[in-house]
Amino acid sequence: MLRFCISLERLLERITGIAGFIGCISMIIMVALIFGNMLSRYAFGIGAVWAQELEWYLLSVMAMMGIAYAMKFDDHVRVDILSSRFSPVGMMWLNLIAAMLVALPCALLIIYYSFPFAETSMIRGERSPNSSGLPWRWIPKSMVVVGFIFVAIESVRQALENGRRLVQHYTGSA
Repeated sequence: MLRFCISLERLLERITGIAGFIGCISMIIMVALIFGNMLSRYAFGIGAVWAQELEWYLLSVMAMMGIAYAMKFDDHVRVDILSSRFSPVGMMWLNLIAAMLVALPCALLIIYYSFPFAETSMIRGERSPNSSGLPWRWIPKSMVVVGFIFVAIESVRQALENGRRLVQHYTGSA
């Protein structure tokens, strides 16, 4: 059972790593695109609406993928006033409870309510209101769903990890 738990943790950790990689690549592309747009606008006096819209498509990918990746490395915002007073075992309990009772339910709720929003956009073929803008307005909207799927996966991974560590602590196994 312990091997299965560790294998599942590693699989979920790799999945979250994929989210981080996708977010990193989209950030690199977005920075290059912003630089190119700025250069073309101020140096050559030309600009493209589709390029500006592509910037926020990439921003949505970067932000939504980055949430789960930040959770993986514990680089997210949290209230440390209370948690700083906890022992290591208390922190494991806090992380387990937070993953199961806060992060996972919130992620599932956001997925549940944002899926129809993205689906409707895709079915209607929603596109930019600008004539030279990008089609596929459903892509940034669906990134909310995809991003919180990764958050749910990371929440399960953290719950498994902290649960396993608590069992190991109380049973005295390594």
